[in-house]
Amino acid sequence: MPDDYIAAGIEKIAALPDGKDFMMDTIRMNTIVTRCQFSDKVKCSAARCISWMTANGLSFEHTDLFLGRCSEKRIVEIWGPRLAKIPVGWSCLADRGFAGTARYYPHCIQQLTPKFKAGRLQFSVSEIKVDMDICKLRYTCEVAFARVTTIKGLKDRIPYWFFNDMDDMNHWGHAQVNLMRPLI
Repeated sequence: MPDDYIAAGIEKIAALPDGKDFMMDTIRMNTIVTRCQFSDKVKCSAARCISWMTANGLSFEHTDLFLGRCSEKRIVEIWGPRLAKIPVGWSCLADRGFAGTARYYPHCIQQLTPKFKAGRLQFSVSEIKVDMDICKLRYTCEVAFARVTTIKGLKDRIPYWFFNDMDDMNHWGHAQVNLMRPLI
C-alpha cells in the first residue's frame, strides 16, 4: 500500500474502479443501436469500459466494452461475479457514480466515495477534508486509464472500421498499463 494511503488513514484499499467512455462513430442503420450508443457522460455515441486498478496503478480487472447507454452501476452488476478476487474486509476507493454498488460484489465490498450534498447548500468542513483525501488518492486510476488511451485506435473518436477490433484494443490497452513502469 502506498504511503499516501497510510498517511490518510485509508490502508485496506483493494481497488480503484473507474469508468471510461470511448467516443465512437454512430451506427445509423438501426435506431435501437443508435440510441444504445449514446452516452450522457460524453454527449455522443460511445463505448464504455470499467477498470479496477490497484492503489499503485496496476490493472487487475476490466470489462469488455458496452454501448454508452449502459450505466456504470449496471456494468458492475453484470461483472460482479468476477470480482470475488477482492478479499473480504477490504474496500474500493471510487467516485460518486459507483455509490451503492457494494451489493454487486460477491463479498459486499464497501465503496468509499466522496460525500453527497443530499439537499444541503454546502458540505461540512470534515466532509471536505475526507473528500479531498479520497479525490487525491484516486489519481492513480485516472493516470492508469490515461495509459489505456495511448492505443492509437482508442484516441479521439473511434472510426467505424475499428468496431470489430475495439474490444481487442481495450484489452491490449489494459495489458499495456501493467507493462509500463509502475506509477508508485
